[in-house]
Amino acid sequence: MAITERFFLVGGEWNVIHLPRKPNGFAVFIIGDVNHYVNHYTSSWHQRPDQYQFIEQLKDAGYTVIYSNLFGRNWGSDDACRYMQRLYKEVMIKEILNKKAHVIAEGMGALIAAKLIPNMKSSFRSVVMINPCLNLMHYFNTEKRNKLFYKRFLKELKLAYNVEECELENVLSLMNSSSYKAMPIPLKILHCLDRTPYSLEQHVRPYEQLSNQSDLEIELSIFLEEKSFQRLAKPTIQFLKSHEKPL
Repeated sequence: MAITERFFLVGGEWNVIHLPRKPNGFAVFIIGDVNHYVNHYTSSWHQRPDQYQFIEQLKDAGYTVIYSNLFGRNWGSDDACRYMQRLYKEVMIKEILNKKAHVIAEGMGALIAAKLIPNMKSSFRSVVMINPCLNLMHYFNTEKRNKLFYKRFLKELKLAYNVEECELENVLSLMNSSSYKAMPIPLKILHCLDRTPYSLEQHVRPYEQLSNQSDLEIELSIFLEEKSFQRLAKPTIQFLKSHEKPL
């Protein structure tokens, strides 16, 4: 029986690689949102049927899919960015793949993509962001008004950034759209208006403006109604395939 997936440890974090039946030679690294996880035998992508079908459609299109537990709710920390860089190198050493990979970043995962890819642009060819969080400072201020979840969110941020509460606002002030470099590779954003806590106006539009100022275009698709991951697979795959020439 052919091996279709492998779970493996790198630096204490669990990762999984999904292997297609007919590989096209391209890798897709997925950077997940807050509820994303990987352990030694399963992941959040295995447990949610729509996300599992999303992975299956990527595999059916020939893609090798890789993702990591990545410290859980990392909120775009520098440690998580460094880990993704390490994971990319490990995978490229061990697998026979084109050295320029694709990235899919969901929600919180967009914070890592926005920080990492401009510094590794020779390693990636395109990125798809799904309901991206791109303004952590604004989200922090929004959560302040949500007494039920704010304490937990504060604890997550302190752990992710290894700072005390009094230092957090200084750190987060650098985590808004205007502080990023423009995405240097082709970018598509899929935004569902009624599905995400990361608003179009505060997270996507400022990042779009940043790209326009650098004469870089973003392909933006806005959905009025919620779309399951399974239904987002087709536009995602079409975009990935459109950026595979030249190799």
